[in-house]
Amino acid sequence: MTHEALFDLLIIEDDTAVLHLLHETFSEQGWTVRLAEDIAQARIEMTRSMFRVVLSDYNLPDGFGVDFLAEMRGTHRRTVPILMTGLADLNVAVDAINRGNIFRFVAKPLDIAALITAVHLAIEQFESLVKQDSLTHDILAHNRRLQSAAVETETLLRNAHDRIRSEEQTVEQQKAHIESLSSELQSAYLDMVTSLMTAIEAKDPYTKGHGERVSRYCTMMEDVLGLPDADRSDLRFASVLHDLGKIGIPDNILRKPGPLTPEEHRVMSTHVAFTDHILKPLPFLGKVRRIIREHHEKFDGSGYPEGLQKTQISLAGRILSVADAFDAMRSHRAYRKALDLPRAIRELKAGSGTQFCPLCVGALVLSLENQAEAEQGLPQISSQIPQTEELIALRLASDPIPTNSLFG
Repeated sequence: MTHEALFDLLIIEDDTAVLHLLHETFSEQGWTVRLAEDIAQARIEMTRSMFRVVLSDYNLPDGFGVDFLAEMRGTHRRTVPILMTGLADLNVAVDAINRGNIFRFVAKPLDIAALITAVHLAIEQFESLVKQDSLTHDILAHNRRLQSAAVETETLLRNAHDRIRSEEQTVEQQKAHIESLSSELQSAYLDMVTSLMTAIEAKDPYTKGHGERVSRYCTMMEDVLGLPDADRSDLRFASVLHDLGKIGIPDNILRKPGPLTPEEHRVMSTHVAFTDHILKPLPFLGKVRRIIREHHEKFDGSGYPEGLQKTQISLAGRILSVADAFDAMRSHRAYRKALDLPRAIRELKAGSGTQFCPLCVGALVLSLENQAEAEQGLPQISSQIPQTEELIALRLASDPIPTNSLFG
């Protein structure tokens, strides 16, 4: 359907005096307004035009406003509904919210100032939905291009393998060649996805360089814990890509200069599933996807998305969780300044055994202390002997490193 125009507001009210009062009030705010005295007229208006917000009375001559708003959601998903009523009935409010997906519920007699504020917020919600739809469309289109590139590269890989067999090279030569092509595929895909990460950093400048710093902290823990090379490679990918899904999070949530509301936190938490969706078409990133899915799980089981606990979370997932949280503490955010190093380490220790894996916290603290000792010209005793869980636990219980040491 082609719509002739986009208006800010459609008002549905059978009381002519109230209707004209609202028309004058909202027109003075600079908003474009259309009027309807019943549902039938409102339907006609919505076939002719698009609206950012629909403000409807509950009782109308030809039906209930909440029924019309529920009907509207099927064809005008982005339009934000507000319901007015003089009925002081909680059941009416619950029904409106459940069936009509009402953005705001406004009681009569109307508080005009509060109503203006509600419409302001509803228009902002409309613009946010439009922007989110646009971002989702762009990401899905980019994801399709990535899938096509992956198929083409896999075809090249098969052709290269056939050429190697026809030339009767040795098994070791075949393996080396295939591994080289696979590495190029992974590198090419990482380059493409990194471009998306650049877009995310542009959306949220406070996280610029976050992936590289998280990767560095992961490497510090890997050295202490002795992870195999294959696990290190997966963790490197996961470190760089773990926040990829934030490209689908609205800017007003990413950059909010204060604590998130429960609903905003729910929206923010969807970035984990969004990242998994983007990476799903690439079979070689299966382990990487698991690590990313786990990096907001908590050691005591209170994290998301699955509520995993302790060793249900992979060691790589626990390492990434500690590295991600530590860099967040050490970085400036819109709602707070970066913590100094001793304070950040105290926060890690305080969360050990609840939010964080004690072994991983101990490994990071131990590595930070080793670097601090190196900067101060002291012998790095801990790097000269094998690391054990007992040694890490001992260092975890010790005092934090001096303020004037690493990053201090």
